[in-house]
Amino acid sequence: MKKNFSIVGTIISGIFLIGIAQSAMAEGDAAKGEKLYQREGCQGCHGATLEGSAAYPNLITSSKTASIEEFTKAVVTEGKGPMAMFKANEKVKTGIADLYAYVVSKKTKK
Repeated sequence: MKKNFSIVGTIISGIFLIGIAQSAMAEGDAAKGEKLYQREGCQGCHGATLEGSAAYPNLITSSKTASIEEFTKAVVTEGKGPMAMFKANEKVKTGIADLYAYVVSKKTKK
C-alpha cells in the first residue's frame, strides 16, 4: 500500500511541477505583446480587437483553450491554415510569451 501512495504522490508532484513550469513559460508582458501585435501587423488579419473575421480566427475565443505551447506552435513553429509561421521573425519568436499574455488578457476582459 505504501508503494501506491508514493506512486500517486510522485504523479501529483509531477503534475504540480509541470503546471508551475507552464505558468512560468506563459508569463509575459501584455503591454509589450500589444505593441508586438501592432508592430508586426497581426491586426491586418485578426483585427484591432482580436476578434478576427470570417476568414481569420477570433483570438479571444481561440485562446480560451490554447496553451502557450499550442499558441507558439500555431504562430511560430508551423502556422495553421492561412496563418503564416513566424519562424524567421526573431521579434515574434522572442516576444511570443508577451504576445500570448496580450491575447489572454483580452480574453479575461470579455
